[in-house]
Amino acid sequence: LYSDYLYFTLANKSAEDFHQKVVESVQLFQCCLLERSLRSCVYNTSLFNTMTVRLTLGMYYVFVLDWLTVFQREQILVLRLEDYAANLKKTIKKVFDFLSVGPLSEQVEAALTKRPMSNTRRAKDRSLGPMFPATRTLLSQFYQPFNSKLASILNKKAFLWSYS
Repeated sequence: LYSDYLYFTLANKSAEDFHQKVVESVQLFQCCLLERSLRSCVYNTSLFNTMTVRLTLGMYYVFVLDWLTVFQREQILVLRLEDYAANLKKTIKKVFDFLSVGPLSEQVEAALTKRPMSNTRRAKDRSLGPMFPATRTLLSQFYQPFNSKLASILNKKAFLWSYS
């Protein structure tokens, strides 16, 4: 969410501004839940456009449940960006195996893994530093129930995203 904020916010970015926007967005979402279902709030475009950060994008559980109403579990591969960044070669192999289009030739594998990562913070945003610990705590608490359900339906504890 912080990366999304840094990318899409054009001016006056700061960890303090991000924190305030997260607090506001969490409150708006919780107010929605008082009157509507979880799914209704996640897909509510008026709420989405009102929130100052795109909080609902991280509620992967809701989206995966919807996909599972259309596709069988075996037809969906869910990956974490952290795993992709940590081991590009292993992740690409997993995708190719899932799609039954492998194995990769050494030449194609080398070409894919040689490319630089493009999902990096802009140079002008690097000086902003990380989000506040209080913001991380708030977001961890907010997303925890959704991440627990996601980890459960995917049967993968890595989706608990527990930070120590």
